Order: sequence, then C-alpha cells, then structure tokens
Amino acid sequence: MIELPLRVEPLGPHHDRASFSSGEPSLDEYIRRFAGQDTRLNLTRCFVLVHEDEPQRILGYYTLSAASVVPRKAPGKLAKVRRYPEIGALLLGRFAIDRRFQGRGLGRKLLLHVLFHVAALGEEAGFALLLVDPLDEEAEAFYRKFGFAPLPGERRMYLLLKDLRATLTAFERG
Repeated sequence: MIELPLRVEPLGPHHDRASFSSGEPSLDEYIRRFAGQDTRLNLTRCFVLVHEDEPQRILGYYTLSAASVVPRKAPGKLAKVRRYPEIGALLLGRFAIDRRFQGRGLGRKLLLHVLFHVAALGEEAGFALLLVDPLDEEAEAFYRKFGFAPLPGERRMYLLLKDLRATLTAFERG
C-alpha cells in the first residue's frame, strides 16, 4: 500500500505523461498522446492520481465522458423508458495504474474516487448509470467487485446511479 497523501486532480501540463506505463499499450499511448487533446476538444476529462510529494508523477488515471444507452439495451426498469430516445450515462472510458504501483491498492482507491466523483455529478446532472468497457476478464472481475454488471447481451458493464450510492455506503462501512 502506498502511504498517503495521495490526491486526484485534472491532468495538467506539469504531469509527466511520458513515463507512465501500465503494461497495457493502448492505455499508455492514450495518456501520452491523446488525453490532453481530447480534454481540449471537450471529448473527455482526464483525472490523474498523484502523490503530494511527487505531484508530476502519474500513479494512475481515469477518464470520464458523456454517454448514452438506448432503452432497449438498458437494464431493468430503464428498458421500459419510452419518453427518451436515449438514456443519459457517464462513461468511465479509461482506467489505469502505473505498473510500478500495481498490487498496492491504488486501483481500489482510484475507482472509489471515481464513484464518489460520479455520485457528486449525479447531484448536478441527470444520468442514470455509469458505463465501463473492461479490457479483459481480469478488469471485468475487478469492476464486478464494485457492483458493475454486463449490459444485456454486451461486454460493456454498467452501474446504476442508485446502486453506485449503495456501493459507496457499503465501502464506507468497511
């Protein structure tokens, strides 16, 4: 486990993107080449996990962007919604921990931060679920621990906003 103080902040020009290495080439290339551009184009927002003693070093990162699901592909009661052609969602598009810091609980800490962040956004804007596209079975198992489930007939996973709040309450209790 890495000792506190850790913080999550928006990606900025002072962050060392070049040395980030998660072991997954697509995630490494994204943070190095595209995260800044996508942020400037308002396609996504990228947030980085840093240690306060070395704030330029990226320990992990995630991206959030707007998304939607057509009702026929939505889970549960949302599948019956007909007054909207699409149901609002947020997409946890990318999520990675630098390989030098993997296995130390940072993925859990960062995902809990994501969930708190999304819960706060849910107080300001209307959306019903958080989506994620796990890269592999290991990632899928990780997200399941936090209450994510596959969308019907898809690999894409979801967590309803109401369930997200329950997940946070459960993790806060221990």
